[in-house]
Amino acid sequence: MSKNNKRIASKTRIQIVLLVIGLLCSLFFKTPAAAISTITPAVSSNCSSSSSAAYYDALSQPISGGIYIKLPAGTSPTLVSLYSESSSYTSCQRIGAAKAEPNHWTFLGNSTPVTNIMIVGSGLEVEPYAAVADLLALPSAATCIVNTVCSSTYQGYVATLLPNLISNNTDQIAVYQASSIIDVKYSSINYYSDGIFLYSSPQVRPINHDYLGGGTHAITITISFINGEKLNINQTVNMGADWSGVLRIRSDFYRSHNKFVFGGVMFCVVVVLILLLWLGRILYKRREFKVDHGLSDYESPDVINPEDDQDDNHPVIG
Repeated sequence: MSKNNKRIASKTRIQIVLLVIGLLCSLFFKTPAAAISTITPAVSSNCSSSSSAAYYDALSQPISGGIYIKLPAGTSPTLVSLYSESSSYTSCQRIGAAKAEPNHWTFLGNSTPVTNIMIVGSGLEVEPYAAVADLLALPSAATCIVNTVCSSTYQGYVATLLPNLISNNTDQIAVYQASSIIDVKYSSINYYSDGIFLYSSPQVRPINHDYLGGGTHAITITISFINGEKLNINQTVNMGADWSGVLRIRSDFYRSHNKFVFGGVMFCVVVVLILLLWLGRILYKRREFKVDHGLSDYESPDVINPEDDQDDNHPVIG
């Protein structure tokens, strides 16, 4: 074999050895990176995108059933997606998506019990110390009809159900859960007129009109249940015009905390008014008496000064 052939064969063997070494090194350095990527917790790529903001919440109790969303007042409508995450935060599943609006509940979807949730939306706006959105969980569709509020009926009255807040006050998402109030005992029933507390009652009854003055009043009957939920019954009552002021006095009497003190004050006011009328009548009668007897035009004679009289009896000596 010639020297040139030997050199070529030697170079070929060297290239083959270097290629094998390079392949082995590449496999060696790729294996740890692959292992690291498999153990690092991460949300799957379909949960969020680089152009959307994501907000999370870990609840102390699971939510299920129909899920609704409402944006804070003053924000713009935006498309929002809701996801449920696994406890290890390594995977997620989309519950639903909808165009959320402020001051109006929008249906997102139905969910099985979940505790870790995430909402994603490019137009979500965050205010300091405020939730980016409100979620309402409705386990049973028979609990209420969801629109701007959670509308329900109670003992024949149309009412608004105020669900419990099950998230923390500082969470990014405010989560409410509306539970059924059937067979749930109530702890108190309070009556309000124009936002002012009137009285409490052991049963749900129509408003006592004795507490209302003249005019139109916005009545609210608030029923508090032992499970933490509340029910508001809103009504409008028109008492008509109160020209005499009797309705005002009666309502003030019923609203007063100490009715004996109020009764004593009103008695004193009535006594003073009677005395003023009596005094005015006396003065009026006296005036009439003087007019009838001509005393109002009577003028007393001039009083003569004795010194002036003496001066008249003695002539002046010039």
